[in-house]
Amino acid sequence: MCYWRQWRKPRTKIANLLKRGVPITAAIACGIASKGPWRNSKTPGIQMALSNQYLKEQGLISLRDGWIKVHYPKR
Repeated sequence: MCYWRQWRKPRTKIANLLKRGVPITAAIACGIASKGPWRNSKTPGIQMALSNQYLKEQGLISLRDGWIKVHYPKR
């Protein structure tokens, strides 16, 4: 969602999706969608471009993994 808000304009959104390997039809459909960023974050085009693996490579920490470490520590 934060990346989506950072890109701001539809033209920038489409260009960044295309850079990340999303097909042009999916990139355009996602880029011009008028839904909110949280709702758009679950669309197939954005899931392809900003996958959990990509975000992990960018250095972001998974909240799910942190929750599991806290609640289910290895003994």
